[in-house]
Amino acid sequence: MLPDLEIPVMALLFGMQPSPRLVLHSLLGAVTIGTLLSMLLTVLVYPRLASAIFPVSKSRVEEKCRFSRGLAFSCLLGGVSHVLLDVTNHAYNPVLWPFLGVHETPSPIVPVLGGVEMASILIHASMVVLFVGLFFGKREHFWEKLLIG
Repeated sequence: MLPDLEIPVMALLFGMQPSPRLVLHSLLGAVTIGTLLSMLLTVLVYPRLASAIFPVSKSRVEEKCRFSRGLAFSCLLGGVSHVLLDVTNHAYNPVLWPFLGVHETPSPIVPVLGGVEMASILIHASMVVLFVGLFFGKREHFWEKLLIG
């Protein structure tokens, strides 16, 4: 979810012009800045936030959310997969920014899925189905398994 944090920041700084998606929605940004920010938020903020909102032990979350190669890889994978999923969700995505302009990388998938609205519905519906499947498959200690593994 970290790449979406740039949207309100960009909108506040520049309005909706030129684009509310930029650095963190590019592969370069996801691999570098996105991974670093994800790791910092996971270690410093996530344990307090997760234990305050969900029925999980803060110490257990802190134990799992330490700096490690596994955390770095998970954050990298999360950022890159977000960027690639957004290609199916938006008519454009600055995937190759700064090498190509923001609107020079139109989605090759959105038209195949029936346009922006239909693509968004399909992607969100598949995420809901995945979440429901996880919930019914792992009901015991669901939140702990989902939030900290």
